Amino acid sequence: MKGRTCWLVFACLLMAVLTLSCKKEPAGPTEQEQTKPVIKDPKKRMAYNLGEYLAGEYASSVDKVVVSETKVTIEGKCGGDGKYLLAEITPWQDVTEMESFPYTDQLSGRNFSLTLDRSVKGREGIDYDRVFSKWAVIKVDGEKPSLDSHARYADEVAPKRSPSLLRLRSQKGLAAGGGNIYFSDCDEMKVSTITMNVLINGFIDQAGSDFTYGGIGYSIGAEWRKTIDEITSDAAQRNLVVCAILLAPTSSSYRDPENTGGNYTMPNITTAKAFNKYAAVLEYLAERYTHEEGKRIHHWIMHNEVDMSKEWTNMGDQPVLRYLDRYLKSMRICYNIVRQYDQNASVLASYTHSWRASDGGYSPWDMLTKTVSYSRAEGDFRWGVAYHPYAQDITKPEFWKNDTKATGLQTTSYVTFKNLEVIDAWIKQKENLYQGKTKRMLFLSEQGTNSPSFSDDDLAKQAAGACWAWKKVKKLDGIDAIQWHNWMDNAAEYGLHLGLRKADFQPKPVWGVWKAAGTDKEDEVFDPYLKVIGISSWDEIYLDVK
Repeated sequence: MKGRTCWLVFACLLMAVLTLSCKKEPAGPTEQEQTKPVIKDPKKRMAYNLGEYLAGEYASSVDKVVVSETKVTIEGKCGGDGKYLLAEITPWQDVTEMESFPYTDQLSGRNFSLTLDRSVKGREGIDYDRVFSKWAVIKVDGEKPSLDSHARYADEVAPKRSPSLLRLRSQKGLAAGGGNIYFSDCDEMKVSTITMNVLINGFIDQAGSDFTYGGIGYSIGAEWRKTIDEITSDAAQRNLVVCAILLAPTSSSYRDPENTGGNYTMPNITTAKAFNKYAAVLEYLAERYTHEEGKRIHHWIMHNEVDMSKEWTNMGDQPVLRYLDRYLKSMRICYNIVRQYDQNASVLASYTHSWRASDGGYSPWDMLTKTVSYSRAEGDFRWGVAYHPYAQDITKPEFWKNDTKATGLQTTSYVTFKNLEVIDAWIKQKENLYQGKTKRMLFLSEQGTNSPSFSDDDLAKQAAGACWAWKKVKKLDGIDAIQWHNWMDNAAEYGLHLGLRKADFQPKPVWGVWKAAGTDKEDEVFDPYLKVIGISSWDEIYLDVK
């Protein structure tokens, strides 16, 4: 009896041990979760996540997105067995920060092709067009969804109209202006392209019944529309390529919720209704100004000098990737509207004369390099560069002497008239080409040399700088155009005198230089300025880039 009792006790103990050993322990953190740093600041955490996302290699992929007039077709691959979903990511959502995905469709099989309705009625208060969405594969492990691919934007979008390409007749252009004298100068100087400031709040800034988009009505500003109508009409009569600079004043209703000041703001696209208002004004502009003949905008410069964000495209203090992610969303929204009306149009990113330097907060080289990474990860689009190669010290006209930090190296701090070869080389590098084949558009859309005073000496230095700039641009085939800024001196520009004309419209010597550029009078007008620079031949100004 005693032995049997011992045996029963032993058996019970053995069963208990086996039960404990077989009991499933809670899953510990994955290797990725163990190595991921704990970042408490949500902005820095998002920037880190974006960096991991861009550099990440995923098992699944979205390979093609085609948007027709009424449907969206998404094709791709699932990385293995298990449960997969196709997630739709809207512009007001941040793909790396989503713990759940509200807009999904079930996937089955390794290869998939789903066709969905393009229009979604009543999504978060708007009638939403899926042309703006990007699409990603989500893997569901238990109850936890996780990103298993990069998110891809539309590769193809059905056109509503297809105006022909207006080719640049030359690289010579003028910055923003208007009126009879301005367009008379366009004629006399035989320029090929102009820029034009477009304050988007001048078109739409409040609710109304003039224009409906996404199921919401907006009021159209007739006064600003009249101004843009006149400029684009005058430009069309001369076959001028027009580049619109899209600006949202900080005081407007487009103000980003994290904006802390500055002249202009990053547009607010943080909610469905905020996005819809921004998309509405872009839709209105694209529909009105992309006709074969008459009023037309050919290319779209997105905001102003985004590397100097605090002043010109303010979104508050941000890590560079969080700021760039929002900027690229703004560019994509514009592009996916404009490409429906003009398949030859590019959207251009606006930067200062900094290159590796980050005087205004960010380095243009870094932002452009990361933009290439975004294109590689999320599908390429026709973006280009609107660069502003002012002198290192914008007040001093003798950049050939003073720009000591503008060198022929790709690591240079600045790109100015002195070393335009650097950005010319960058735009032509294979890894930076559109779809690896086509050079992206590069405009020098805002720059000039200053005349600190109106003395003969200062005016001669300003004119000499323009000679140098033109000679450089003419030789560099990566640069599509240079629009001289300013057409006339602007009293609001911190005391600078960058214009071809004085504020009273009187032409300066630089006006004669710009008129002669690209004509048979070029050498006759330019050569006397060799002495001002201190060289004997224009061949001395060119650099070898390393």
